[in-house]
Amino acid sequence: MTQFYTNTGFSIELIDYRLELRGEHEGLPLYEALDGNVTAIAIVDKPAIKAGAIAVSDSKIIKGPVMIPNQKIFRLTGLNGNERCYWYFSAETIKKLQQSFKGEIKLGH
Repeated sequence: MTQFYTNTGFSIELIDYRLELRGEHEGLPLYEALDGNVTAIAIVDKPAIKAGAIAVSDSKIIKGPVMIPNQKIFRLTGLNGNERCYWYFSAETIKKLQQSFKGEIKLGH
């Protein structure tokens, strides 16, 4: 089994979520993302979680994290519309989002 690290990773498409202000991170608003539904998981060149995937050449499988609990993720959308901010997802929210995922995989968003 041959494995190698890639520069690609995973990202989610999320709808029906809500944000709650939880303070600041690196001088910017910090929001906890709650609720929502994952409509797709995309394979992307620059994953927001900054964790790349591992490719298994023998089985043609790409594997890696899609979301990491409590990791601060830089975003350009917050409670005030277009704003520089950070989001995070709790382990409980990630578990609920995992259950909402219906299986669509995309290449990029």
